Amino acid sequence: MSRRAHQTTPSSLLFGLVAVFLVIAGGGALFFQKGSNPYRTVETLQPSDYFENANSLRGNVYQIEGVILNALAQNPEKGRLFSISVATDSRKWPMPIFIPAQLRQINLQKNQSYRAKVRVNDSGILVAEEIQKS
Repeated sequence: MSRRAHQTTPSSLLFGLVAVFLVIAGGGALFFQKGSNPYRTVETLQPSDYFENANSLRGNVYQIEGVILNALAQNPEKGRLFSISVATDSRKWPMPIFIPAQLRQINLQKNQSYRAKVRVNDSGILVAEEIQKS
């Protein structure tokens, strides 16, 4: 009776399994990283640029992250104006952020950290398009 040759696993099968594992691992990493910053495709606003010339930023969309300092004004039909402290490497910058009435369901509290997608309006005020606690 003749003996059968020992069968080895083809290298292409091993390569395929490793490739599938890497694709799944990469997809999982992307999925879990996705929750960290929902505005990662939006440019971060540099406070120094804003204070240097806010008019040059009009109409642009940015993201900011900071701590609510104070409520400055409120109008039930229009919305609420807050000051938010945005930290950079060198210092903390107080900036105005207007929360329109459409976002009134968000309960902003003093000394809480928030991340927002904002548009610089015609008067240079940051108007929140989206905001969430960070």
